Amino acid sequence: MLEKVKDWSDEFYESFKPIAMGFVNEAEKCLQCGKCTGQCPAAAVTPSYNPRKIIRDLVFGNVKRVLSSVELWQCFFCSGCYSVCPMDINFPFFVFMFRLAAMNEGYGWEDVKQLEGYAEKSYLKDGITVSTFERNPYVLDTVGDIGKIRAEAGLPPERKVSARGVAEINMISDLSGMTAFMKQIGGVELLDCKSCTDEQAKRCKRKPMPSKVGKVKTHYRFYNYGEPGGKKHAQAG
Repeated sequence: MLEKVKDWSDEFYESFKPIAMGFVNEAEKCLQCGKCTGQCPAAAVTPSYNPRKIIRDLVFGNVKRVLSSVELWQCFFCSGCYSVCPMDINFPFFVFMFRLAAMNEGYGWEDVKQLEGYAEKSYLKDGITVSTFERNPYVLDTVGDIGKIRAEAGLPPERKVSARGVAEINMISDLSGMTAFMKQIGGVELLDCKSCTDEQAKRCKRKPMPSKVGKVKTHYRFYNYGEPGGKKHAQAG
């Protein structure tokens, strides 16, 4: 991403606090120790993802770099970073609010539109948030679906959610407005990871991009914090 002076804002962090309802606070206390990144499972498989750098850019006001980044969408809210942070910074909530801000600027919609298919086929139907056959197309040296990884860990290949749990998930989705939101934005084709090929892996990386969502004009994102999958994987690809 080509950075411009206008993309920076000394007031961004302070103005962002009330919008985030008081949950995005004390980022300026970050020691840049890197414990968050060292503990992060997403950073382990995608080295360009670095919570420490995102916090730094928030404090310094590098707005465009954060909001236009692919890395912003690689967190899956395990809260491991929050659990080890010596300054008790709730980084997962930062990510949540950043994603809303990014969507408002037109970034990330290619990922958001894929959620509709997952919600309909897996989450609302079975209570499953990750398909047992899902793979990270950027991880080239550890091919294996999640079902296989669970089996090697001594777990059933597919997580089973009780009927009561699925009912509660649907109730929360309806009451929170998520169900209506997913229907409003529509979905895109979900590729079958069970029959993954090199060509399909390339299609996973080239996610469909709508030109507009409502009144918001969409934009392509950038790897603003490093090469996808790390230098070794980028060269292999």
